Amino acid sequence: MVNEIPIFIKTTHFDLELQERLRWFCQQPGCNWLLTRSEKEEMPELTISRRGVFLTQGTEQLSFHPSMALIRLINLLRGESDRYLEATQLKTGDSLIDATLGLGTDALIGAWAVGAKGSVLAIEQSPILAAMIQDGLNHFKEIVPVDKSEDKQNAWTAMAQASRQIEVRWGEHRELLSRISSNSVDVVYFDPMFRQTRKQSDSIQPLHNWSDHRPLDQEAVREACRIARRRVVLKERKNSSEFERLGFEILRGGRYSPVDYGIILV
Repeated sequence: MVNEIPIFIKTTHFDLELQERLRWFCQQPGCNWLLTRSEKEEMPELTISRRGVFLTQGTEQLSFHPSMALIRLINLLRGESDRYLEATQLKTGDSLIDATLGLGTDALIGAWAVGAKGSVLAIEQSPILAAMIQDGLNHFKEIVPVDKSEDKQNAWTAMAQASRQIEVRWGEHRELLSRISSNSVDVVYFDPMFRQTRKQSDSIQPLHNWSDHRPLDQEAVREACRIARRRVVLKERKNSSEFERLGFEILRGGRYSPVDYGIILV
């Protein structure tokens, strides 16, 4: 399991701010941090720098950045559609549980859709990812966009505000969902990590290394249906057998997209 892997954690400078960030990471549950490096074997490193936080393993590096969410939000502000929002039907004031956070792209779009009166609970099985994404959300305003265009600035401002709506929680989603009251959340969303990454998707490989690859459990879907007031949504590869196995009706659309969305209305 990824939470059993020891990770060397360090800062690049002795700034008070970086040292405080280091202490925050060391307090996050489930992570196996080491403050001294083992000389006998190579190990992953989490580097806290003035430019951000980077998780390095061999030649691969992972960091928090809302790049795809930003592009999607620019398009939404221009009046274009988004398949995730078409599937979830989120609106202002809604409550959302994103049960498979990953890098937080969909959670950010969901947080923007529900607005300041809504809420997003994001669950992540990997303690390392949970800590990194929560840290990234905490320091969102420190990420400076390179492009200063008006469209990007407007989207960045909106996303910075949306980032404050997300609560990240580390844990196994089926167990955490079982603790939530029935009919208490508007939408529950699952985007399980694909068991295999496509060759053209090599950029996602660092995330794949730190994620839970187990298929979605039917009991987790039952728990989601119990707590959802409106719908449960699943994102999977196009033509995946998971939709039928788990009882989701596929939403048609995205002819050229490699993924589909399925829904269960409750």
